[in-house]
Amino acid sequence: MIEKVKNIYYRGLLSSCNYSCSYCCFARKKPGKTELIKDEESLKRFCDFIDNTEFKNKVSIFFTPYGEGLIHDYYVEAVGRLAANPKCKYISCQTNLSFDVFKFLEKLKALKADLSKVKLWASFHPEMVSVDEFVYKVKQLKTCIDLCAGIVAIPGDLGYVFELRRKLPKDVYLWINAKEREETRYTKSEVISLMEVDPLFCNELQRHRVRDSCCSAGVSSVFIRANGDVFPCHLNKNRLLNIYKEQNPVESFKCDRKFCDCYLSYSNRIDLDVGKYFGEYTPIRLPEKKDMEAVFLDVDGTITDESGEICEKAAETIRFLKDKLRIYLATSLPLHIAMKKCNPVKKYISGGVFANGGQIVDFGLNYKEAVAIKKEALEVLSDIPKIGVYKEKDSVYKVIAFKKYITSVIQSNSKLKVTIERDIANITSNEASKLKGILKLCQLNNFDEDKIFVMGNSITDLEMINYFKYSAATVDSKSELLKKQARFILNIEHLPIFIK
Repeated sequence: MIEKVKNIYYRGLLSSCNYSCSYCCFARKKPGKTELIKDEESLKRFCDFIDNTEFKNKVSIFFTPYGEGLIHDYYVEAVGRLAANPKCKYISCQTNLSFDVFKFLEKLKALKADLSKVKLWASFHPEMVSVDEFVYKVKQLKTCIDLCAGIVAIPGDLGYVFELRRKLPKDVYLWINAKEREETRYTKSEVISLMEVDPLFCNELQRHRVRDSCCSAGVSSVFIRANGDVFPCHLNKNRLLNIYKEQNPVESFKCDRKFCDCYLSYSNRIDLDVGKYFGEYTPIRLPEKKDMEAVFLDVDGTITDESGEICEKAAETIRFLKDKLRIYLATSLPLHIAMKKCNPVKKYISGGVFANGGQIVDFGLNYKEAVAIKKEALEVLSDIPKIGVYKEKDSVYKVIAFKKYITSVIQSNSKLKVTIERDIANITSNEASKLKGILKLCQLNNFDEDKIFVMGNSITDLEMINYFKYSAATVDSKSELLKKQARFILNIEHLPIFIK
């Protein structure tokens, strides 16, 4: 059984920590000599087991000690040993980052560890360390290894959360644990603010009731204790077997819990689908970054704020991404209006699809196309009051009118596409669409469609959201259908944690 697992969590006998956080039962508990000796022996025995076991797949290993492990040399040695083991996909450890970063990295290099396999889960404890000191260590480590950072959100006292997000590198994921799992413990505005930091915070607000056939724990992942006892996960107390005594489970898997109420348990839930955000790094809460060639962004409501101006978070993100991929717009706005709104970052915009597909532009290729409304279709619109008519030379590519003037004759015209948003009708050629425009730009640039990321916030973005493998609806989108169809629910400021 154990040979078939893909992810192993390990917790030794360590039950002491160098931090004294008021909420932790292991705070400032000094390690006894016997405790450390036995813990080291258990950890070496576990590493020997990994060496001597023929797994069907490369395995990920995640140390989740009670207390801080990486201040002890034998934990660093175990990390290095496993990172050099070809059987290991990656090795990770929960840590408060209180160790000496330079010595840690030098030790791993001396052990000939593959640093690309070393991943850290770093928790910030505001009672013990300043934001600046913690962030400094994250930046030091990030030069060599991947890591995520996290914090507990205390209702009514969220300042540290926002300061940490502001100061951390944009491409480091900051996860948030809920202090109280009931959503009512947080105000509505607090929930919205926390979702803007961690788009997956919503999972922390729910008590996920155990459901049959929805869990991969005990099958693809297991939790192993120091003595070799194997359990489905950290919370499930039903012992499956002992890796040093038995080869097969002593009894079939069953769950003794009513709820999966921490990430280490609910991340095993297939129905919650957190794996689409983290991929093979789901156990360690580390987003799986993708190599992308271009991103297409809706404008209104996606990169603009309530005033209609491009928000500073969006501007900062676009500046960050400019050297990683090509940045295009995909909007209902005509080119000149969209670029005026995006003035603070317009020099980083490569072009885009404008007027719901009525204009297709690539500045680098000096390409500009207007998808004109046919003259006979324009005649159908001749008698209605218009808010705006947009042309390229003599070709009309978009008409805007009030919804109340759109007759059934206009709606049913096969040469027109009418899109209603609130009380406004956007009218284009039936041959125009955001998706068709994006595909045209992909063709012109020889982009791989699987390396395209699209993001929008309204139902008019549904076609492109449905088509591309990597798509996102914004966190505050009012369209539940769009959110359901999108691969991700993110804001633009989250893109750096998912794009290489």
